[in-house]
Amino acid sequence: MHTSSVRGAVRPRVTTTATTTAGPRPGAAAVGSPPPLPEPADEPSPHQLFDHACRRLLGRGRAFSDTVVDQIRTEVPYYADPVLAPPDLPQSVYKGVRITLEAALDPGRIVDVERYTRELGICRAEESRPLDEVLHAFRVAGSEVWSGIIGAAERDGLGDQRHLVRVAELVWKSNDRDCVLLADAYRQVAKGVASRHTERVRLILAAVLESRNDPAFIRDAASILNLPPDGRFALAEIRVTPPFGRTPDAVPEICGMRVLRHTGGRRDVLVAHLGDRPLDALVSALDAGPGMRIGVSPVVQGLENLPRARDMAGLALRTCRGDGEVARLDARLPDGLLISRPDLSAELALRVLRPLYDLEPADRDTLIDTLGVWIEKGGSAVQAARHMLCHRNTVLNRLRRFEQITGLELSRPRDLVRLTLAFDALQLLGPAAVLGGADAWDGDVDG
Repeated sequence: MHTSSVRGAVRPRVTTTATTTAGPRPGAAAVGSPPPLPEPADEPSPHQLFDHACRRLLGRGRAFSDTVVDQIRTEVPYYADPVLAPPDLPQSVYKGVRITLEAALDPGRIVDVERYTRELGICRAEESRPLDEVLHAFRVAGSEVWSGIIGAAERDGLGDQRHLVRVAELVWKSNDRDCVLLADAYRQVAKGVASRHTERVRLILAAVLESRNDPAFIRDAASILNLPPDGRFALAEIRVTPPFGRTPDAVPEICGMRVLRHTGGRRDVLVAHLGDRPLDALVSALDAGPGMRIGVSPVVQGLENLPRARDMAGLALRTCRGDGEVARLDARLPDGLLISRPDLSAELALRVLRPLYDLEPADRDTLIDTLGVWIEKGGSAVQAARHMLCHRNTVLNRLRRFEQITGLELSRPRDLVRLTLAFDALQLLGPAAVLGGADAWDGDVDG
């Protein structure tokens, strides 16, 4: 947590060990650095001054670490929030400051600083604290400790604080290394935490979709999935057809709507919490690419109704007559009825259309094509003729011939309904499914 930023930030360990000899240690000044400031004989070396200041800060204990905590809360709003901030911030800062200052006095304690920094990164990752906020607080703590060192040298008359410039570069390089250690530890744990959370969400979502309607389970699932138990939901089921079909790599991003994804085999299920958005907002964001079909359920209320929504999305998917379609069940309810009972639908299509299969294939196909275009054009012979590039009378003659063969009258509403449903069943199920019941139908009639 940000507290760790304290110790790591200071990282006085790089200041080297405290020494009792006068003057800087050999090699302390970097090549090309400005000439050393003139020092009286009794003036402590930069490292001695640094060590004396660290001891003074250690002596202040909790009082100093509290000032570090206050500065973190001042500069990092996340840590100022009583709800968001880790509750152990004061204890963590105190421990980090103490370990850091002790390592500044004893280089052998550097391993303690590194251990603390890594533990802090692990802890904050497991708590799901934002890494940017953690690093921000870490650096604020480091800056505050450095300010405390300078202040101690000046306030307590330990020596000329300007000499601390010679150790500042080493201190901040150490602080940067600690930031890297913290971030690495955080990211390693965060990957595992995210993976476990993703797997947990996947299993819970799968259970909700499989009609686990126990109220206590639904409440727990809503909490884990971060969804309102009584919200408005819709499901989209996606099916791909190899070898060209590929499921989308990501869920669609829709303003004001949260979408979860459940993957299974060649079918994906999208669970959309609509909020106050209409179903059209979800449908318009779905794109059925090559080798892909999508079925969308009507809106359902409450998580407990997701299994029903999945059934309806699957039913909508089965109404697709080709790849590239996005089918809304609420716009294809007659097709949904036919698909939900394919045995009865095939029986209806067989009883209505069987006489056509006694014709020559070319003659039969012409009549069926004409009938299909005429239905799609709203029963307009003129529009059907334009679409088929023939004369209006040609269409009318074919329709009359159909009436003669089947015994239906297209001007009678009930006959037209039977014909339309039979034709749709033929398109949805295919000739093989319809004609497959011919033997059973013949036996039924003969009996």
